Amino acid sequence: MIELFHPRSQALLDYWQSLPREGVLPLRSSFFPEKVPQILPSLIIYEMVNKDFIRFRLAGTAVRERMGFDPTGQNYLDYVADERKIKASQSFFSVVEQPCGMRVISNHGMSSGRRMFLEVFMLPLENDMSPNPIVLCQSNEIKPDTDEQIPDNAMLENITVMRRDFMDIGAGVSDFKD
Repeated sequence: MIELFHPRSQALLDYWQSLPREGVLPLRSSFFPEKVPQILPSLIIYEMVNKDFIRFRLAGTAVRERMGFDPTGQNYLDYVADERKIKASQSFFSVVEQPCGMRVISNHGMSSGRRMFLEVFMLPLENDMSPNPIVLCQSNEIKPDTDEQIPDNAMLENITVMRRDFMDIGAGVSDFKD
């Protein structure tokens, strides 16, 4: 197991582990995030439509505030630099193709000039409600570099992956490399 830095990442893992399952993964129909209210502000639910389209199904209030808009329904890959889109897609799909958890430490650059360090923790669900895989994500700031608040008009400009770790959840781990 990897050490999770943010308590909301741990809360998501604990809840995910408690869910009923028919195999390695819990069922989407058993996931009720409102049962763990502390994860709601920083929860993202992604629908893995295809390699070119990773849909934001839900973005919590802290995520929307950090991004400066509500990305629900939009393609995550639209916010990734062109030269990183293929690798970003591969990293997301690695979580569902070889069911495993993934923790990424990333540096997010904002249009205000502020930088944020985030722990992004992902776990897959067996989607028994539609054909596309689902990935749950907690995205939490772990190291603020300033005490300033993000202005209301600050927008996410770029994301740099600092570290990536995979977690064995019962089916091994992905061999994905950046």
